[in-house]
Amino acid sequence: MTSKTPIDLPQPVTTGGLPLMDALRARTSTRGFNTREVPAQELSNLLWAAFGLSRPHRGTGIDAPGCHTAPAAHNWQEMDLYVATPAALYLFEPESHRLDPVLASDIRAYTAHAVQPFVLDAPLILIYVADLARMDDASEWDKEVFPWADTSFMSENVYLYCASAGLATVVRALFDRAALSEAMQLRPSQLVTFSQPVGYPR
Repeated sequence: MTSKTPIDLPQPVTTGGLPLMDALRARTSTRGFNTREVPAQELSNLLWAAFGLSRPHRGTGIDAPGCHTAPAAHNWQEMDLYVATPAALYLFEPESHRLDPVLASDIRAYTAHAVQPFVLDAPLILIYVADLARMDDASEWDKEVFPWADTSFMSENVYLYCASAGLATVVRALFDRAALSEAMQLRPSQLVTFSQPVGYPR
């Protein structure tokens, strides 16, 4: 079943926050969350920091200027950012700065693991997905390496925003990718890389 209502996010606040060196010093992985909901403005800022547009979108490919807050190899822009909540799964659309509904169900359990039960306490789980079909003229080596590198840029942006905003996060790789991909109804060309729970510290 699919939720039918997109969520128009508030305009992100793209100034202020901790100075960069303070955010770097405060950046940390946290494995204790409480279930308090992240407000819409905070979510908007978080998603913009992760992969929002910092300048107008002017196409993909190595000859076009990049436009996201995180770089992409060859400017393929193969990454998609999904947001899992207790109510639904959404796809973040950077150009319109909104959340498009994907599934009206809670799939967060598919990002969890028996040795990391804290995951299900987090009200938000970011899921990074590469669409390998967008990587024109990429070699197999490119497809095996660059989606993971591009995910790392995005996830570090999330870390720094969380450090600035007093949120908790940790990037994770310990989950069943096949089961998660099936639950998300992904296409064969789509690859789940990491997941990243976000919330307030316990």
